[in-house]
Amino acid sequence: MYYYKLEAYHPPFTFMLFYINLAWMFATSIIKPYDISRTSTFYIVLRSFMMLMAMHVLLVCAYYVFEQSQRYSREFLALFYLSLFVCMFIYRLFFHYAIKLARKRGMNYRNIVIITQKDNPVQVQDILDSRPEYGYRIRKIIDGSAKLDELKQYCLANNIHEIFYSISLVKHDTLADLMVFAEENLIRVRLIADFKWVTVRDLELEKIGSVPILKVHTTPLDNWDAQLIKRIFDIVFSSLVIVFLLSWLLPIIAIIIKLDSKGPAFFKQRRTGRDNQWFWCFKLRTMQLNNESDTLQATANDKRITRVGKFLRKSSLDELPQFFNVLIGDMSVVGPRPHMLKHTEDFSAELDNFMARHKIKPGITGLAQSKGYRGETSAFEMKKNRVKLDLFYINNWTFIFDLKIIFNTIISIIKQDSEPGKLLD
Repeated sequence: MYYYKLEAYHPPFTFMLFYINLAWMFATSIIKPYDISRTSTFYIVLRSFMMLMAMHVLLVCAYYVFEQSQRYSREFLALFYLSLFVCMFIYRLFFHYAIKLARKRGMNYRNIVIITQKDNPVQVQDILDSRPEYGYRIRKIIDGSAKLDELKQYCLANNIHEIFYSISLVKHDTLADLMVFAEENLIRVRLIADFKWVTVRDLELEKIGSVPILKVHTTPLDNWDAQLIKRIFDIVFSSLVIVFLLSWLLPIIAIIIKLDSKGPAFFKQRRTGRDNQWFWCFKLRTMQLNNESDTLQATANDKRITRVGKFLRKSSLDELPQFFNVLIGDMSVVGPRPHMLKHTEDFSAELDNFMARHKIKPGITGLAQSKGYRGETSAFEMKKNRVKLDLFYINNWTFIFDLKIIFNTIISIIKQDSEPGKLLD
């Protein structure tokens, strides 16, 4: 890019070349983009690469753009990073899938033995057998009651590279002996966290002093990068809706509401948000003014609902002001629907794990709503299924999942004939 842009030697470039490489080495020491395991997905590879690029851009631009803006071309930096991104992305993509293809064909493999209980809930063997691209060859499944000397002899005789050992079997003396044997024979030991309660959760190893601690991530949104992605999307999406849709649609609807019945066009209500903290939830008014709006849920033939209100509730247009809640950070575009405080109190006493819905921000729509569960929740099974779908969403969140829910919600609203029971499967 330097020769393409300048075509001749430029003295300040010598230091720039030095600084760019120094910044790259510093950024890689922090981000560690090359610490990629056999089981890493391309999403993990791409995420570390994007974080590396972002940090490097900040390091370089912080000095050259703000301190030496007259000596260096911004266009050069833009071209440099564009070419670097394209080349690195292609390289990472090619290398990631090329090495997985090589492992599928029997190259770059590791011989392993698994020492575990017969009723191992993690089922490591099934997972590794179904994922040949990981490059693990299971030579033997050894019961935890087997003698340690027999295990050692088998490892030496069969060129074993790694030993997968179940944590639930760990005895200090046995594990210490096994670790010494593995180090002397250049064999890696991996501990399988096969407790039943962690099978659907992410674990992260951290240390308190010299003591290793397994930190349990109860949801994908416990990770800061996932929270950042979701928040950026919320800001961008809600801003676009507010500017291009609500800016002209809300005044029209507000006028119609005012002409239809007495009272304000907008309505706000305390609802339960993240970490069980209440917030003001904004809506378009769909009822006659009454004193039971914070305690009594609206029903299908509720006399309090106005003529315009029926249409707004059926089309879900009454929820549009909640995009302002999303923009200011009280809500997300996708998440469990927020309930009025009285309902949170009642439902938490009635339904198991109901309060777990409040681990993340509530949403304008959610998995339950995309499956047809909108509006009244009087039947116990409907409440139960809503909670089940909300918890499934929380435990399995991805950015693509959010996009699918938004799309399915729009389709569900357009059809208006979706029955929750049919859509649950």
